[in-house]
Amino acid sequence: MIKQILALCDYSFFAEAALVMFASIFIIVTLRTLIGNSEDSNRHAQIVLTEQPEKLTHE
Repeated sequence: MIKQILALCDYSFFAEAALVMFASIFIIVTLRTLIGNSEDSNRHAQIVLTEQPEKLTHE
C-alpha cells in the first residue's frame, strides 16, 4: 500500500524547488563575494593570523 501511494506522488516539484534554492543561494554568495567590502574581507582574513583577534562588530 505504501509503495502504491509513493508511486502516485509526483516529486518533480521538490527537484525544481531544490534547483531554484541552490541557484539563488549560489548567486547571492557570489555577488556578496564580488561586491563585498574588501576591508572587511581583509580584516576577517587576519583573524586566524593573530593571537588576540579583535571583536567583530557590524558598523
